Amino acid sequence: MVLTGYLDDGTSGLWCIQRLGGVTVVQDPDDADSPAMPTNALEFVQADHIVPLAELGALLVRLTAEPAAARPKVPKVYNELLGIEVSIAKNASAFEMGIIDQGQLTAFTCPDCHGALTQLIEGKIIRFRCHTGHAYTISALLSEVSESVESLLYQSMRGLEESKMLLQHLGEHFAKDGQPSVADVFMSKAAHTEKQARALRKSIFRHQAFSGDLAPRSARNRPSGPKWERIWGA
Repeated sequence: MVLTGYLDDGTSGLWCIQRLGGVTVVQDPDDADSPAMPTNALEFVQADHIVPLAELGALLVRLTAEPAAARPKVPKVYNELLGIEVSIAKNASAFEMGIIDQGQLTAFTCPDCHGALTQLIEGKIIRFRCHTGHAYTISALLSEVSESVESLLYQSMRGLEESKMLLQHLGEHFAKDGQPSVADVFMSKAAHTEKQARALRKSIFRHQAFSGDLAPRSARNRPSGPKWERIWGA
């Protein structure tokens, strides 16, 4: 079941449950406070039930009283990957379980631990696992990387501003010590560093955090409604 939320968390899990014969339920995007998550799920999974929140309770009660469907046959290779990921969820070592060999090794690194990321493809879903076990959908990875860039920019700006203050402090020190020529050198460097910090600050405010939620969708994949239009700028 996937409810309101941002990005595409839950899409892969929903796809997996349906592939194994489970029942899938998605909140109607037009009924969700944040429609991105249910919308993303519906792009990759033909959910068994799409309902507003007000109808969810009665639906779940009815479904729990129905007999479970027979589990369909699943390719061996998929069962192997599923077994590995269940073990990782139980705190097994992703590296020892061989997660790296289950997909295509990429040039991307994990935003959390900077480990190598392996690309895993499930139907049309692209996601990633690092050798320590962290997992990302492609949309979540893009969001994390863009946030990491912003964090690094802020750290750089802080370093420049701190350098400017130290240079200015040294300039004032040498000025009081009767060494105006030396003081001028430090004051000049402080002014130059301040310009760099100011330029970097402007760059930070121009930087945009990206995720798959910002990507354009075709008309057939975009649910209608005012909430959707606010998020996608329709």
